[in-house]
Amino acid sequence: MGFDPETGRYGRGGRKRGNGLLLLAAFALIPAGLVVLPTTILIGVGMLPTVVAYVIDQDPEKSAPITVGAMNFCGVMPFAIGLWQAGHTLPALMPMLRDPVTWFFMYGAAGVGWLLYYGLPPMIAGVVVMRDETRIRTLDTERRALIEEWGPDVVAKTPDPADPKAAETKPAAEAAG
Repeated sequence: MGFDPETGRYGRGGRKRGNGLLLLAAFALIPAGLVVLPTTILIGVGMLPTVVAYVIDQDPEKSAPITVGAMNFCGVMPFAIGLWQAGHTLPALMPMLRDPVTWFFMYGAAGVGWLLYYGLPPMIAGVVVMRDETRIRTLDTERRALIEEWGPDVVAKTPDPADPKAAETKPAAEAAG
């Protein structure tokens, strides 16, 4: 029982709050999952790529499981709706789980989520770079037009008043006069 720098208290450190709420949610979800067992099984096996994305994602924001999970859920839901329409029984679920097309769509949708997760950031970065390069070219063209109209003195560097070194040196116009 020493001093815990995280909590700033003496005693047992490291105990996290909120475990009771997690335990309560588990006790509430287990009976609910048993009531809708066929859907629970379908969603449980269909959403495994999302669980994997959650486990391997090191980012504290957990953006991979959000992206993969959203697409994975879109791949699972048509089969869940089909299960509900077929009577929501285990015998109605078994043909779905034996069909490779079901697995292809559920896990393929998760694959699309991974493509979005890894593909969109480089594409967006490329678009931003292209936009910035275009803006730089436009500003450079405008600068050249100003130089032609006003002469090269228009681009003379002026000292920054916040810079202490610039305050020490006088501009060339003041030194000459």
